[in-house]
Amino acid sequence: MRTLLLLTSVVALAACQSTERAADRAAEGVEDAADATATVARGAADAVEDAAGMTYSAAADLFDDDPATTAAAVVRPTTAPNAQAQGTVRFHEMDGGLMVMVSLSGLAPGRHGIHIHENAACGRGDADGDGTMEPGGAAGGHWDPLGTMDHGAATEDLDDKHLGDLGNVTARADGTAEASFTIATFPMDQSVAGHALIVHSGADDRESDPGGMSGTRVGCGVIEGRM
Repeated sequence: MRTLLLLTSVVALAACQSTERAADRAAEGVEDAADATATVARGAADAVEDAAGMTYSAAADLFDDDPATTAAAVVRPTTAPNAQAQGTVRFHEMDGGLMVMVSLSGLAPGRHGIHIHENAACGRGDADGDGTMEPGGAAGGHWDPLGTMDHGAATEDLDDKHLGDLGNVTARADGTAEASFTIATFPMDQSVAGHALIVHSGADDRESDPGGMSGTRVGCGVIEGRM
């Protein structure tokens, strides 16, 4: 009987030790997972900071290259499928209006709507207020500081368009687009800086509300003002 009791005690002790070791391993696993999550989070934060630094540095380079540039956006692809739009859009705010100079690549051949949007952001967001998250949606709707609530062509009167309506640029067969135009009606008490420049996958029909039926947001850049 004593032998049986001793054997039972040994087995119970071994089981207890085994359980403790398993608990220790589980705790170590949780710690390792937490460390890994923290490392990934730090890496993601560093990547965001690096990307922001690249954007601001590039905008600063644009100002250095062209003293007449008063604001500029460095356009990069959104998270839309197959989005490759990239390049620069410069603005000269002057007495004769707003001069816009576009240099883009990575576009499908044809016309593409370009617009200034409300927010200085390029991530996914609910642009239309219907609960649907879309690439570049964080930029919000078209910049409309005058409250016209009408979409139109860049050349139309101020009360017939959003101030952010810039019309279309045409991409060549190689996906590049270069354009330069002046919006004579642009009010000089407004500034394009602090908003987002969006490039769309399709042409702007320059009349349909709210965005001209111009398709997916394939490129975005925050417009920086000269410091």
